[in-house]
Amino acid sequence: PVMEGEFLVQEKFGMVKGVGGGNFLMLARSADAALEAAEAAAEAMSSRAGVILPFPGGVVRSGSKVGSRRIKSMIASTNDAFCPTLRAVTDTQLPDGVNSVLEIVVNGTDAEVIAAAMRAGIDAACRDGVVAITAGNYGGKLGPHHFHLRKIMGGGA
Repeated sequence: PVMEGEFLVQEKFGMVKGVGGGNFLMLARSADAALEAAEAAAEAMSSRAGVILPFPGGVVRSGSKVGSRRIKSMIASTNDAFCPTLRAVTDTQLPDGVNSVLEIVVNGTDAEVIAAAMRAGIDAACRDGVVAITAGNYGGKLGPHHFHLRKIMGGGA
């Protein structure tokens, strides 16, 4: 049961093998600028064949990282290095002037379609108020596929 209406699941559906883990983060001066960039990126990416953005609206508000510094048994925890409100208590990765960060995660049928979608999304996200675009780096702990932004933006996967 849910409070806002019915919860429906398709009776039949298919699946294919794919690739997961493409991501990038938009570091912005304000929450409005981050959201505008993320919505533009999600729109540019979601219509591409062979990819899905698995989060609601395509946007991740609370990013995670592999493992935890304090609780070794945790599989994932908050990506504290990119939380503006945690600057004073963590090893921040945020430059001055960044007050909001949103993430896009993209999965797809193969690495090439993910890279192409990321390129389209990053192009769309480059707008006023965005200070930088970077990606989560999990040291190879998230799987065999790696999406290097400089390579992707240069045209190669």
